[in-house]
Amino acid sequence: MSGTESKPLFPQVQRTTGALDQYKYIESSPALGREYSGIQLSSIIDNDAIVRDLAITASERGVLFFNDQDITPLELKQLILRIGEVMGHPEEAGLHRSALSGQKDKHLGIPEQDDPNILIISSESQKKTLKDSLPAVTRKFASWGWHSDESHEKYPPAYTGFKIAKSPPTGGDTLFVSAYGLYDRLSEPFQKFAESLTATHHAAEYLRARENGVPFEADVPRGHPENIGFEFKQSHPVVRTNPVTGWKSLFGAGWGLVDGWFDNMSEHESNLLKDFFLFLITNCFDLQIRRKWDDNGVAIWDNRAVHHNPTYDVVEGERLTFRVTGIGEKPYLDPNSTTKTEFLSKQ
Repeated sequence: MSGTESKPLFPQVQRTTGALDQYKYIESSPALGREYSGIQLSSIIDNDAIVRDLAITASERGVLFFNDQDITPLELKQLILRIGEVMGHPEEAGLHRSALSGQKDKHLGIPEQDDPNILIISSESQKKTLKDSLPAVTRKFASWGWHSDESHEKYPPAYTGFKIAKSPPTGGDTLFVSAYGLYDRLSEPFQKFAESLTATHHAAEYLRARENGVPFEADVPRGHPENIGFEFKQSHPVVRTNPVTGWKSLFGAGWGLVDGWFDNMSEHESNLLKDFFLFLITNCFDLQIRRKWDDNGVAIWDNRAVHHNPTYDVVEGERLTFRVTGIGEKPYLDPNSTTKTEFLSKQ
């Protein structure tokens, strides 16, 4: 021994300690999701043990739900930042700053619209900013919307905090699908093939919105010094390892690749894979859950563990939400990592 130990190539996986065991929950489905009761997120922000187990559980179950939450958007920022700190996210990583934060909706009349780290999502605004993409207008399939938050960034988000400020009488649901389960559903030869691939995620929808007059934020770092510029384009491994669980997940799928591509392939080959992976998402309904929201409902999900898709079908009323996302690591594949199924089979 030289007296100095080399740093591990990949992070150490993390497991829960039981700090959340005092709270009751029900599983949303066998594949993913968990709904807690008897906990106010605003009260646990300074409790590192609970925050850490909360994050690890979100990484294992994909998404956690909490009803009737009094947590404010500012407190939600504090919680997502704290998660990043206790989970060992890169020191230079912070909260994502959406390029669309430059858009100010006068009809909202709320102070949070001036905070670039809080993305306000209004169904009324989306009818304008996404007018060329919404299924009800374009007759596109609703599967257009499946995505992992801001996957076009060099350092994309890890955890997302999401609060419903105003829910419509009907519509505006969100679907989630297990990215672990999607990888598990592939045959072994196809798993190996997918692991050999990278794909370029491209948020060209943002550029089209800008062309339609949607104002952008200034060209400043979006949660990480290397998340900068208006290309909205980045290559990532198609299969990535979640550093928290050590499980492999399918990352190269959905909205991030609608205008993106699989690297080093012909357009025809790339399109075949796009269609196949989207087919996998939409047809594995046993890997999906659908969440109908109530006012003051909160979700926390791990973008490395799930993809999600809003339904964009609000006709009456408005769906108004606050979204805060914490930047994580640069996506990677640890060849020695396992699948969720393999891990659970050994428990």
